[in-house]
Amino acid sequence: MGELKGDDWIYRIDIKGLSDDVRREIVKRVKDKLGYSGALEALGIARGSLFNYLHGIRRVPDDVIRKALHYLDESEFNQVVQGFDRLRAVGIVRDDGSIDYSLILQAVALASRDEYLKQAILRFAVEHFREDLRRMLGLVPTTIKLTWDKGFEEFLRERKKRRKITTEDTLEYYRNLFKKYLEGKTLSQDLIDYVISYPVKWLRNVFRHYIQYLYYTIYTILGRSLQKHMAGSWK
Repeated sequence: MGELKGDDWIYRIDIKGLSDDVRREIVKRVKDKLGYSGALEALGIARGSLFNYLHGIRRVPDDVIRKALHYLDESEFNQVVQGFDRLRAVGIVRDDGSIDYSLILQAVALASRDEYLKQAILRFAVEHFREDLRRMLGLVPTTIKLTWDKGFEEFLRERKKRRKITTEDTLEYYRNLFKKYLEGKTLSQDLIDYVISYPVKWLRNVFRHYIQYLYYTIYTILGRSLQKHMAGSWK
């Protein structure tokens, strides 16, 4: 008989959510792997029952599916279960077709830690919620005045992805440059040209960090608004 697979993943599966076609394919996979007689022994069923399951004459019961899953690994299961059936299997879509919003929002929240997932969500949002995003963009001011605030300081100390500013001397130097040359200025092409041509490179560094801070802030605003909008539309 074939070797039993590691089964931790099985207990995350909502077996009741599996369709008849998926159930039949799971049993077929076990039969192909163990042979007819091996499948009968592993599943604890009669030859006639296996024939009926494989040919769609009878629905494969939950207890038989649970036994069968122990002879598949998770990747094999994922090959069998696709799209809507997979959402049912992991409990995101319930038996009555309703959606478990808490699971969806947990998945969306993972984007803050996974760059690929973040980009995939953004592409999907742009493609499918273009008009909603345009309305949300009204939350972001069209005129941006540069201001040194606690949020920017926190970004420099904790949020920057590379070379966070950890010394008070460097932070004080950045603050003085900003206050002298950038404070209260409106973000524009003229300001960008001015900074690029300025002979002191540290001003360019401070300016670049502030632009990164703006991207971070705007992304946070849009992310929260999109999440709130999606949650509201699912109610």
